[in-house]
Amino acid sequence: MIDPAPLPLSARRRAARVSSGQALFGALAATIKLLRWLLLGLVGIYLGSGITRVAPNEDALIYRLGRLQRELHPPGLCFALPPPIDRVVRVPTRTQHELFLNAWAPDEQAAANAAAEASPAAAFTAPQIPASLLAVLPAANVGLAANTPPPGKGLHPVFDGYTLTGDANIVQARLTARYRITDPFAYAGAVQTGARTPLIDAVLIDAATRTLARTKIDDALGSGLESLRTRIRELAQERVDALKLGIEIVAFEINSLAPPAATSAAFADVTSAQVEARTTLEQARTYRAQTMPRAASEAFRARQQATADSRELTTRARGETASFLSLLAEHRTSPALVETRLRAAALEYVLPRVKQKTLLPADGGAFNVYLRDAK
Repeated sequence: MIDPAPLPLSARRRAARVSSGQALFGALAATIKLLRWLLLGLVGIYLGSGITRVAPNEDALIYRLGRLQRELHPPGLCFALPPPIDRVVRVPTRTQHELFLNAWAPDEQAAANAAAEASPAAAFTAPQIPASLLAVLPAANVGLAANTPPPGKGLHPVFDGYTLTGDANIVQARLTARYRITDPFAYAGAVQTGARTPLIDAVLIDAATRTLARTKIDDALGSGLESLRTRIRELAQERVDALKLGIEIVAFEINSLAPPAATSAAFADVTSAQVEARTTLEQARTYRAQTMPRAASEAFRARQQATADSRELTTRARGETASFLSLLAEHRTSPALVETRLRAAALEYVLPRVKQKTLLPADGGAFNVYLRDAK
């Protein structure tokens, strides 16, 4: 068998180029297919990014192209379009939120730092004033803030918060408010997210300031604390409703309400005196409650006895008067007989009551009686 003639060099090169082109095309086709699947996967991931899980204590709202949609999504999976078309906002509607209001309280960290730096023999070192406060404080107040009295000797104009009562007394307080979201649409649309909590904080502090400015310090520190707390919550709820924040103030607690440390000893003395006065007054009321019924009973019994004695003496006097008048009439008729009968009655009464009796004859045949008590 005769071998075919070998191909020319140019033909072999052409065949090699065709073969490499086919391989390159196959690789390119495989790459394009892989990119297609990768693109489809990315599209699927992008479309699935709009799916949001809503917790059991939350409801979800959807902003579509920046506009809030009037549809509330309950807990579970919320299906929305991917960003930037839709934006899902989860609102914790089934949770009570708590705010700590310490605008009227002293800065405990600053006081602790000052106490740590101070020594019994050293002068007081004022807390370091933050740069943010230095930027807004007038120049005259910077020196005043830097030269403040030691803790317990006065109020720091920068670090010690306080407020005034209705009778111009100074008090410090730590407050706590709890609220829940009742209208998610109003809550999300009323104010920007970063300003929402400061706004609620300001509304609560304003309500507390207005209420305490109409309350005397004795009522605020004493029996009127419960009514003060109720009035603050009601006023804060009115302001919240007027601003349409979509929340309900569930509770307003006054954790501490006291005068500043510099006047606490004087207030303690006043409180002790008030307690002592109330105790004395209660004791007096108790004594009065015990004594008045007893005195009234004794007075009633004395009046009843006096009335009975009066009637008895009056009846006896009337009887004796009638007997005397009857005896007087008989004496006028026969004096001797009446006198003899009276003497006999007197002897009958007297003789049993004496120990010795002596009878002496008298002129005319009668006897004179001499009685002598043996005692």
